[in-house]
Amino acid sequence: MALGVPRLGVGIVRYDIVNAALWWDAKAAAIFGDDGSLPPLQQWRQRVHPEDIDVVRRMFGDMTGSVGAECVFRIVMADRSTRYILTRSIDVAVDDSGVPTELTGVVIELGHLTGRDAQLASLLDRVGLGFLALDDDLRIIYANSGCLRHVRRSREELLGRVVTDVLPETRGSYFDALCRKVLATGREHTTRVDSLYSPGMTIEVTAAADSGALVIHFRDVTAEVTAQQQADEAHALLLHEARHDSLTGLLNRAAITEHLQRLFDPGVGPAVVLFLDVDGFKEVNDTRGHRVGDRILQAVSEHLSSAMVAPAVVGRLGGDEFVAILPEAGDIDVENVVTLMVSSITTPIDVGDELLVVTISVGMARSTSAYTVDGLLHHADTALYAAKRLGGNTAVWHR
Repeated sequence: MALGVPRLGVGIVRYDIVNAALWWDAKAAAIFGDDGSLPPLQQWRQRVHPEDIDVVRRMFGDMTGSVGAECVFRIVMADRSTRYILTRSIDVAVDDSGVPTELTGVVIELGHLTGRDAQLASLLDRVGLGFLALDDDLRIIYANSGCLRHVRRSREELLGRVVTDVLPETRGSYFDALCRKVLATGREHTTRVDSLYSPGMTIEVTAAADSGALVIHFRDVTAEVTAQQQADEAHALLLHEARHDSLTGLLNRAAITEHLQRLFDPGVGPAVVLFLDVDGFKEVNDTRGHRVGDRILQAVSEHLSSAMVAPAVVGRLGGDEFVAILPEAGDIDVENVVTLMVSSITTPIDVGDELLVVTISVGMARSTSAYTVDGLLHHADTALYAAKRLGGNTAVWHR
């Protein structure tokens, strides 16, 4: 199975303790800059930074005792540049007497860094990552501690097992789809999904073909996703507040004016504009107080909104003045909307200590009757005052 060009900095190494020989795959060779001039073990020894030789020796000693030994050390390349390498043991083979004979590990290039702070920062960045490597048969050949913690399995349970057998939750999940996608394309793919093992956690999973293996790594992005959601919600709220009236929730003056301006764009069909206000509102507001006045405006707004059917919109200009826009509305449509508005608003409004009944007056004008927004509103306003002169609770067309 061809897995394509390696994309991730993960290599496999095996050390034959009996014969003191080292083997590494193509990725590990590339990480260490193997030019073929020396056997891998000599190349390794030549590359290790002099100050880190003791660290590496201790790591190899630890590896003979248990799986999971790891360390970070520096290597010096032919061009004298320095790389930081993370090495971790993943398997220890023993003879019949239980004596270690071969060590298998992974090497991961942490980057071209300088200084201890950079080393520690890079290492800490990796702590939050889970790594999983699969062979051609999708058997697990490596799982780091982050992966073990996440899937709640031991390394002994995972290594050498087909991933869907030992982790049945992955069968038929995003994991299957991601692996198939990488195998089909030979390219790296990333997805963000809900964790199969930790409810409420969102993880970012990346899979890639790497030196004859399928390498998967994931990180917890729950906080990042939550922060983005909160930012999106805050942004949406700001946009909403910028375009909606704080008291009634209707479109505000600026937003309804934008809708009116669009009526004069080229190619836009005719529309009907309604200018509305509450009959006798000033007297009620002055005698009963602003609390009652606000409750009336809120109730009227609810009735106006319920009479709107998209793409019709309604907004509050200020005070008790409202504007509704009915795009491409015929006479029957306008009559139905206005009748619904006028009749529904007469429903008694609960203002806390009593029920009040209010009415509205409506002035109607067609967008084809004017050439500007101000002219159109003036026509509708003129019709509104004609309705007032008739005693209110009615609607009048601009003539």
